[in-house]
Amino acid sequence: MNPYLLTRLFQEENRRKALEKIRQRSGGTPPVTQSSSRSNNKVTKPSTGKFNLSEDQRRKIEANRAKALEKLKEKQQNFRNASTNQNSSLQKPNTSTNGIKSTIRASTYIDYDMSKMKDNKGGFISMDSHNGAPGQEGEKTFDQWQSEQRIVRDLPPPIDMENATKCYECGTFEIDQQLWDVFECRVCKRCAKKTPEKYALLTKTECKEDYYLTEPELQDLTLLKRLEKPNPYGTFSRMQLFIRYQVEEFAFKKWGSSDALDDEWKRREEFRIRRREKRYQDQLKEIRKKTRAEEFNRRIREGRFDDHTHQFSAQAFDAGENEDGLKQVKRRCISCGFETVELSM
Repeated sequence: MNPYLLTRLFQEENRRKALEKIRQRSGGTPPVTQSSSRSNNKVTKPSTGKFNLSEDQRRKIEANRAKALEKLKEKQQNFRNASTNQNSSLQKPNTSTNGIKSTIRASTYIDYDMSKMKDNKGGFISMDSHNGAPGQEGEKTFDQWQSEQRIVRDLPPPIDMENATKCYECGTFEIDQQLWDVFECRVCKRCAKKTPEKYALLTKTECKEDYYLTEPELQDLTLLKRLEKPNPYGTFSRMQLFIRYQVEEFAFKKWGSSDALDDEWKRREEFRIRRREKRYQDQLKEIRKKTRAEEFNRRIREGRFDDHTHQFSAQAFDAGENEDGLKQVKRRCISCGFETVELSM
């Protein structure tokens, strides 16, 4: 016999015995059972042949049976809806109000009026004198703020006109406050713009290349004052600016005079030209060596140097002295260029 069928028979027998024990123990009606087949979900009616049931018990049984059938139909209907439309739950909005409402605002744009927002100091005591009293905010317009900044930026005229700071060039009292604070330079904006050969701002690179100043000299604030600004080229270091007439004054003092600075420029230019020429000659010599070696290797491959006899030139070249102080001469083969060094007796 098939083991699977034998197992099923044992299971059915055990199930029947268990149901019989339950009936004997409770003395009531047998429970509603379903068939073992899952393809047809039919509910079997309780057997009432052996038991005498009252009308109330029959009504309860029928009511339970009707509820079970209704739940079964509802489950099958839900399964069909889910198989036909998988995203049906996403298409219908959730209109139930029994659950907890979400605190996230489902809007694409949140508008904040920044002019009405107030800094509450993170819950600490505010130092506002009005303490947030209504009507005491003192909101200022842009024109009022501009007028206050103008008062701070453009200082009032001095009381003592004789001892007041004046421009070097035109003698006006309206000096450039930034140049005065940083470089202590008494010049107005108009004169600074008109004479750039004196009051122009130079970068650190220009000071090094044009006036031959070193990095320690430019970093020393006692020698040269500088103005620092954000670097427009995006490097990590800040841009350092120096005023031209102070840089020239220090450079002339360092090199002696303007003529000495020009002589230093000429000397460095000549040295740069000689170095470039030497580099060019070294590269040319290296190319000649490679060409000669390639020609020699080509002749060897062709077999032209099988029986070669050196023919040295009659003229000998001076090769200096060796370690012992003896004079040396150099001879070269006419055909292959082989050189020998000999002692001159």
